[in-house]
This record gives sequence, C-alpha cells and structure tokens, in this order.
Amino acid sequence: MKKATGVSIFLLGSLFLLSGCGRVQEPEAVKTSSPPKQEIASNQFESAHTCQYCHQKIYQQWRGTAHASSSTNPVFLAEMRRTSEETGGASDEFCVSCHIPVGWLAAEIPPVDGSRLSDMAKQGVSCDLCHTTTAVTGKGNAAFQLTPGRTKFGPLADPLQTPLHESAFSELHTQADFCSSCHQIIHPQNGLVLASTFSEWQQSSYGSRRISCQDCHMTPGPGVNKPNPGVTATGAPKVREHTWRHDMVGNNVFAMRRAGFSAHAARAEENLQAAAVLFLGLPAQLSPYQPTKINIRIRNDGAGHYLPTGLSLFKDMWLEVVCTNQSGQVIHSSGVLTETGAIPDGAVVFGTSFADASGEETDNLWEAVKVLREHRIPPQQYLDEFVEIPGLPLPGTLNIRVRLLHRSISLQRAAQLGISIDEVPVVVMDEISGQITVR
Repeated sequence: MKKATGVSIFLLGSLFLLSGCGRVQEPEAVKTSSPPKQEIASNQFESAHTCQYCHQKIYQQWRGTAHASSSTNPVFLAEMRRTSEETGGASDEFCVSCHIPVGWLAAEIPPVDGSRLSDMAKQGVSCDLCHTTTAVTGKGNAAFQLTPGRTKFGPLADPLQTPLHESAFSELHTQADFCSSCHQIIHPQNGLVLASTFSEWQQSSYGSRRISCQDCHMTPGPGVNKPNPGVTATGAPKVREHTWRHDMVGNNVFAMRRAGFSAHAARAEENLQAAAVLFLGLPAQLSPYQPTKINIRIRNDGAGHYLPTGLSLFKDMWLEVVCTNQSGQVIHSSGVLTETGAIPDGAVVFGTSFADASGEETDNLWEAVKVLREHRIPPQQYLDEFVEIPGLPLPGTLNIRVRLLHRSISLQRAAQLGISIDEVPVVVMDEISGQITVR
C-alpha cells in the first residue's frame, strides 16, 4: 500500500480558510429523450464463448468483470426484484437495459425472474454487445445503438481480417462517450440523476484533457499505464505497441473475490489504494485538558470521477480516526466499526443519499425525487474534515491515526441479500499518523 507522507503541523486558524475547496454541487434533474428502443433477437448476437477461441486472453480477462456478471450480480437482482414488486412492474425495463441488455432488446424481460432469458442474454454485457455498438445517442439509460452482424467494431485503426468475421475501426470505441450510455443513470420518470460517473468525468480535468475511461480502466494497473504491447488474438502475427486490457476493473473487491477471480479482486484493491491521499493538520502543542480540532484533508488524487462514484448508497466509504495516549490507551475514536459491522453515528461518511416525495430519506431508487445529502470528492480536488479530540489530562503525547476505508457493499444491503458483513472485505484506501505534544 502507498503511504501518505508529511503530517502538516500548522495553526488551525489557517485550516478554515481552505475548508471550502473541493465542495461538490448536487446533481440536478435532467430531461431525457431517447430514440425508440431497438428490437433485436438474441440469436443475432455471437456468444462470448465463441470469441474465446481466437481471443483467449481477452476472454479470460472479461470473464472476471462486472460486465460479465451484470445479469447475475446479487445486489442488482435483489434490487430489481424488490423494485419490480413495489412498482407493479413499472420499473422492469429500466435497470435491465444496461444489466441484461440483450434480454432487454429481445423482449425477454419481463418477467424479472429470468425465466424467459436466453443463454445469450445471461452473458450480461458481452463481447458482441460492445463490439456491435455503432452509436451512442445520449447520456445514460442504455442510449446505445447496435448493428449486430458479421462486422465487429473496435479501436484498432488497422485491424487484421479473419475468415470468421469482418473487422472495422470505430472512433467511438476510443472515446469515453462509449461508456456514457450505461455509466450515467437517470430516473426515467422524474429525470433525477441517480449516478453520474460519466458527467463527473466530463466536467473534470480528465475530461478536458481527454483522458478517457479506457485510459484508466483498460490498461495495466491503476491510472494511465501505457503502452501495453501484445497481440489482440491468439497467434496473431502482429505485435502491437498497445493493446487494451478487458478486465475493466473498478472497485468491487467483494464481488470479484466471491466469484473466484482473485486477480481481478487484487486489481480492484489496487485501484482503491491509488485513488485518494490523506493529509493531516495538527497543532504543534497543546496544554493539559485543552481539546482541539484536527484537520483531515482527503484528496481525490487518482480517480477520474468522484469518490465514491456510481450508486454510492450501495457501498461504504468513511474515515476511521483513533487517538491514543503514550500508553496506547484509546482517548477518542470515530468510524471504528461496531461488533455488528455498523459504522457508528458521528463518523465522516462519503456518498449520496436521496429523499422521497415526503422528504424522508429512502434507499429505494425508484422512490427518489431529490438529493438529500451529497458528500463526495471530485477528481483532483479535496475535502477538509475537522474532528474534535478531547484534551489529555496530563503532559504526554497524543497519537493520531486516520484511515480512509471502503467496503463494496453496505451493511444494510448485505443484510437484505443474506450476506454476512464479515465476508465483505474492508479496504484501507490510505492511512496517515501524527503526534501532538501535550505539556
């Protein structure tokens, strides 16, 4: 793990001048207008299992992705069925358009129990779905247009031809816009932005510099790591200067580890550990019994979108602060998980929460009509948090340890799914320590 360096020792008065930096704006409702839904039978698509014979390495990378398991993801399935019941089926086509796109296009859903799904639809976001995409007509809610058939589209300007299919260059496949059709979620009835990963990128310095989603999520390791020389097909005669990886890892350590894809889980953990940096501002000295506020700065240093991003109410990201005296006795703590795995009240928690029509907080996305709370960190920006520490009664040393923690599934969602929260790993994104002298 990388370690944050340099505990800043300076007067607290200067800290408050900086506390406004990195403030986030609430997502606003948007009007959506999508072209008519395409109607494409599932047998128009090639199975990913067919692709593996020539693209074995790419296929193995894809198998461990959230894309490959998008139709079987337990969090998604539980949420889809719950929302379907509560809306009398009105929501059935909303989530499946991106999670089970072939089943949606082929009208194999509803019902949401999956009883009519073809084997092709069960492959989730498959090879042929992406490589027959020829247009993106808007941001969010499956605004993709497909042209299934013999021609496969991709980012190579000079693709090698094969008797099995035609290959054609697609500029779209080199752009972040390609990802926008699903990585932007908008409530279909009221236009509320529920997840804004694409627009977060678009409005950031990553967007203005055209560092695309693919540049970070389809290259080796966290961040932009190029070139990645290799071949795109088994036995291909041409070694290319750069090839795109297809493991497309995000941050879901739990799902990948549970599915048995340990390499993907390790990469997700690396992403989290490279995403943020902590800085700690402490007073140089205190008198006995004198309380103080410590300044914890969290900088989004490695993600091209907010931290956390996506549907943040399904996951946890928070600060753990532990203060001990010179004997190791805990004087103060916040954010330390309880025996039941709960984040205690008063902890600094990052994410977005929503309110229903009555103004009450809801974890049901279909009921959401407005943002209730927005507390996340934009790309290349920071948030300052201030935590009060009680005074030490005698001269000595106060030892401060701060950790930024992440959990792929929240306690509430784990309970709804029948998953023990102990099975969900807590990843230390970053940590930092410092001392205060009391005399």
